[in-house]
Amino acid sequence: MNYFKTSSAIAAVAMGMASAATAQESLNFAYGYPESSAIGIAVADYKSAVEERSEGSLSVTGFPMSLLSLSETSPGVRDGLADVGFVLTPYLPAEYSTNLFLHELNLLITLAENPTGKEPLAYTGAMLEYTFNDCPECLAEYQAQNQVYTGGGVTPLYNLLCKDVQITSIEDLAGKRLRAGGAGFVRFAEKFGAQGVRLPVNEVYEGLDQGILDCAMNSAPELTNYNLHEVVTDITLAVPGGAFAGVASANVNADRWKAMTDAQREALLWGGAQITASTTWGFYTDDAVAIQNAKDKGINILEADAELAAAVKEFAREDLNIVSDLFRDTYGVERATEIRDEFQPILEKWYGLVADVETKEQLQQLYWDEVISKVDPASYAQ
Repeated sequence: MNYFKTSSAIAAVAMGMASAATAQESLNFAYGYPESSAIGIAVADYKSAVEERSEGSLSVTGFPMSLLSLSETSPGVRDGLADVGFVLTPYLPAEYSTNLFLHELNLLITLAENPTGKEPLAYTGAMLEYTFNDCPECLAEYQAQNQVYTGGGVTPLYNLLCKDVQITSIEDLAGKRLRAGGAGFVRFAEKFGAQGVRLPVNEVYEGLDQGILDCAMNSAPELTNYNLHEVVTDITLAVPGGAFAGVASANVNADRWKAMTDAQREALLWGGAQITASTTWGFYTDDAVAIQNAKDKGINILEADAELAAAVKEFAREDLNIVSDLFRDTYGVERATEIRDEFQPILEKWYGLVADVETKEQLQQLYWDEVISKVDPASYAQ
């Protein structure tokens, strides 16, 4: 027997086994936000969570504002240009009509009876629960785009971020050009005699600076994320209210998903809980900081007068009554009324679930325990 040949063969097999055990799947993550933004920080948290949970079998590289823009992310993930992407469903209403309908119910948080400021945290949980458990149409829409849904996220309440315009009354809104991030915000603008202008958030700075917009309907953290504090002069708080909830924060290319092991898919679901919590908590904690920074920079912080404040709530009630018919007739969401009626008690439940949450880690564990841990990685999206 040739012991040298035998030993060499054994060594080769051992090296091959070790290589297989340590082989790493590399995933690129496209997101159209700055690396230093709440989204960039959330992607970094996702990277750490996935790599640790997968015991090193998955690695994640983030591509901020480079690989794909916000409007390109969904088709880019679909076609495999990115393995994971931060997808905003309102950019593609025809493709994501049911998911968009859930986003359009966001005015419910404006009507919370005992607001605590944590309403967006609750809305995120309700969106997760309903999408995963009760909305096969939502998951089918992602499947049709060759994507797998693993997480969401919701911004704080929307405000008016204005340049050289002060809005505190109903009359002040007439004729103004307002950036709208979704159809509901367009309806708000039109209700008050303003014009809703559909622009991606990364184009708001230029829109305000060049006078294309008078105001942007956005959450306060975007002042920092996109340096809007350089052009914004006046902010009206809680007008139009509501939030941006059309977020699929870590959609995975379906082909990559199906090629993974159950353990790797479980790690991506764990990462989904992480990025959902990180995104939502980051916006939540950044909100007060952004407003204070705006004050420090000399930006005027305004509040709606009593008549406008009441009109904002009345708009929310009216819009929730018509949005079901609108989505059924315009986008073919046949179960719109049923979805609305099923979703509201879930949201009410989540108001209670998030009441004692005080850290991002607690929020991540809550989303995991209540919803995402119950998703079977062996059968989900197969």
